[in-house]
Amino acid sequence: MYVIVSLDVKFKTNLEKIERIIEYYGLRKIQNTLYVGELDNNERNSLKESIDNVIKEYDSVLILPVCQNCYLKKESCGREIKFDNELFRVY
Repeated sequence: MYVIVSLDVKFKTNLEKIERIIEYYGLRKIQNTLYVGELDNNERNSLKESIDNVIKEYDSVLILPVCQNCYLKKESCGREIKFDNELFRVY
């Protein structure tokens, strides 16, 4: 299942921690604080737990699951988003 993750984090140091966690799970940045990728339910739950361990009370992270059919219907305006390099998880 595809996942869209949106961030609203107050301090840069905590933003960097959360972004490293998100990128560890193979999600790709598509806008300043918006990520997209494919995760199964266990990975999504693990991502949430990892973020819960570092998030501060004034921060907000939205993890939105999207089915493949809906994701494939996406449309964009303006600049095309291309992923030049594949991002791989490091275990």
